[in-house]
Amino acid sequence: PKSHIVMICTGTGSAPMRAMTEWRRRLRKSGKFDGGKLLLFFGARTRAELPYFGPLQNLPKDFIDIHFAFSREPGKPRTYVQDAMRAAVAELAPLLADPNACFYVCGLKAMEEGVVLALRDIAQQSGRSWDAVGSALKREGRLHLETY
Repeated sequence: PKSHIVMICTGTGSAPMRAMTEWRRRLRKSGKFDGGKLLLFFGARTRAELPYFGPLQNLPKDFIDIHFAFSREPGKPRTYVQDAMRAAVAELAPLLADPNACFYVCGLKAMEEGVVLALRDIAQQSGRSWDAVGSALKREGRLHLETY
């Protein structure tokens, strides 16, 4: 119950996030987290693709921290999930060092490298060695990459 869950996805990669039972169990239990954070970084070309996002839109705002990234919004600069992650460095940096934080990445294979590089940059900005942090995440099973 005290774990932090960071979900990073694009388009249909949100399906595994919708299927995760942990956040549903927490919501049914108390309507809020028992101390752990739930963060979601969702990327799509435009807001019109939000139907992929589905029921995650309906979660209470104090239950989940949602960061959108749209890469093809007319008149706006392209923003990808890794950009949204870098903008949330203050939230993500402490979680990289927390043994109770898990990171789930789902979506197109092309996003994987950018997300891992963003995690590296966030670790380095907070004075941590990415080699040590990345190794710990993998060794402890706290970084899950499900890309296609």
